Amino acid sequence: MGSVLKMTLLSLTVICPFAWAKMDVKSDTLLYLQGLRNHNVQRLREIDQSLSAKMDELQNASLENEVDALKQARREYSLRQEFLDRLIFQVDTKFRDGDLRIFFERALVDMAKVDLASRAESDLWKFLKYAADALRRLPDQKENILAFIEGYMNRSVSHPIRPEDYLSSRNYTNGVKSETGSPLSREEVGAIADRRLLEMQSKPPVRQQ
Repeated sequence: MGSVLKMTLLSLTVICPFAWAKMDVKSDTLLYLQGLRNHNVQRLREIDQSLSAKMDELQNASLENEVDALKQARREYSLRQEFLDRLIFQVDTKFRDGDLRIFFERALVDMAKVDLASRAESDLWKFLKYAADALRRLPDQKENILAFIEGYMNRSVSHPIRPEDYLSSRNYTNGVKSETGSPLSREEVGAIADRRLLEMQSKPPVRQQ
């Protein structure tokens, strides 16, 4: 039985060498997105633990600000979780083969339409539309599309950066030559995002005239 299976697999490899390549693209994409999701789940768990710990503190003059900042962070990572869950579903059920960039661009637009039509109170549609536009504006070059989407997500889902601003922020230029900036690790990006949320929360509210 084992020899028959080996012969069958060998035949498929010889007859349809591209079938395996297509399968690898889909499985590798799902593996990458699942890794992002697992990391996001861990971050949400850490935020919940921090919120719980805050409730056990006896005295903390800045408790309200710290809790509000953690709640903002939890909303951000909850939106990322929803985005990743839906993107994984799109790849798992709809991607067959072809250009990942084109697939994601169309999938993101479709997801934005569904979100806008079904949940008027949600702003996730804006991130989805901006992400699709960023992919559309991406210059034709060798680009890791999954890393591109991850980088855009890490900038913020709840307050998405405009596509042109994200594209320009990824490059260094001296007026003659342009180079793509080196990406940060997921841990570094998460720390920066959390710090920015805390900085935003610590700023005094603007009084209305």
